[in-house]
Amino acid sequence: PTFGQADYVESSGASGPTLPLAPLLFAPEKIPVADVVAVVGRINDDVNAIADWRNLPSTRAENIINPENPPMWLPRATFKANIRKAKFAGWPVDSKGNPVGGEALRDAELGRVSKPNAQIGDAALDAVFDTWAWGANIATPDKVAKSLRAWKDDDDNFSLNKFQLSAVSGRAVTGIGALTFVVIQVVAYGSLFIAPALRTFLDIDIGLGELGTCDP
Repeated sequence: PTFGQADYVESSGASGPTLPLAPLLFAPEKIPVADVVAVVGRINDDVNAIADWRNLPSTRAENIINPENPPMWLPRATFKANIRKAKFAGWPVDSKGNPVGGEALRDAELGRVSKPNAQIGDAALDAVFDTWAWGANIATPDKVAKSLRAWKDDDDNFSLNKFQLSAVSGRAVTGIGALTFVVIQVVAYGSLFIAPALRTFLDIDIGLGELGTCDP
């Protein structure tokens, strides 16, 4: 996520409901459904609406092993800039053909979200990006295409619930990675300092072995 940067948008001024599962995304702000619609309506199931994949910095790098198939890595910040400049193709509908979020939300927000360079909160953009990047700061076209399919219901309509589950799954990878790092640090600290101190001063062995020795 890019919160803390100078151009970070905390609030788009959107009205209406927020994503019910947003707390599981650990977003710094609430995520309005209208902001998600603003992003999804600009992607419109088209991987190429997100970026010019053949014209990214990674495709122009020096010493590429296979110039015919260069690495196509889309940075998170570039994705946000591209989406904000993209044309709004239309409000997505659910399996019943109703506007996502309801007709009242569409009537209230369509004029705002369909404007060129519409204000879109970064938390919504991060939620969309994490459905395919899984906590990383780059995206690839194959993963984007897979996520776009994962958002669909059986009738090939956008499913807000499936989108949320994809976003939560993507953000969970970041959380698991951070937790794993913390556990490794705790175990290492315990092996180097806590266990020897307990063994030396209190004659307590917590089962981490002795530093520099091996069990027979």
